Amino acid sequence: MTKFFATVCLPAISPEQVPDAIARALAPYDINAGERWNPAGEWDRWTIQVHRASPYLVRPAHDGDPRLLTPATVPGADLDPLGPLECYGGPRGLLDFDTMRQRTVQGYDDLRAAWDELAAAHPPARPLAEFVARHEADPDGYPLDRATEEHLLQPLVQEVAQRAVAGDPHFGTSFLTTDPVAWFARDHALARERALRTALGKYALVTLDGRWRDTSSEGYLKWADEQLEHLAPDTVVVDVLCHC
Repeated sequence: MTKFFATVCLPAISPEQVPDAIARALAPYDINAGERWNPAGEWDRWTIQVHRASPYLVRPAHDGDPRLLTPATVPGADLDPLGPLECYGGPRGLLDFDTMRQRTVQGYDDLRAAWDELAAAHPPARPLAEFVARHEADPDGYPLDRATEEHLLQPLVQEVAQRAVAGDPHFGTSFLTTDPVAWFARDHALARERALRTALGKYALVTLDGRWRDTSSEGYLKWADEQLEHLAPDTVVVDVLCHC
């Protein structure tokens, strides 16, 4: 079972028309389409949704615009209430992409600062790759499960895992399966640039002409960011949470 977010671009339509329009746009990628299965399939069910930490932001001048996708304008979608100047999507011209990018980069900077603070409070930690390399050099004398355990038992790695489990605002649950030592060893400028690119682009993007493209293709995040940035102001943008 896998869940992922996809962004769907739709022509200028009213909010109440959006669910049916999404269904039509995603239909070619329904895994269950056809007699047995669909070789182009990507999902088996979906719902309109946004990531709780990064909903679409509304340009202040358009606050309350009835064209925005909200629980009030799409009543049949069972959408949860959001905060001020937040929505589930809408016409691109009403959405504040610049502030969304700033929010994402600030989130990365805050995460990096939180890591630096933890790293200063604990002994230096080594990445998992070093433990695995030792295992590969001596498989019998240093089993893989021991290598993994010794990596996880490092105080800094333990602290990150504990914070992730506790719902820390910086260290999400992805750090339960990602080596934080290696993750934060990445080039800071490049990592910050990647964070900027993920502000708009989700795992997949369905274009106005019905094309599906996702992170499995090279250069996807840059392409998706540019596609969304240059949409016509009345093009509707909405995210869906897909299951497959």
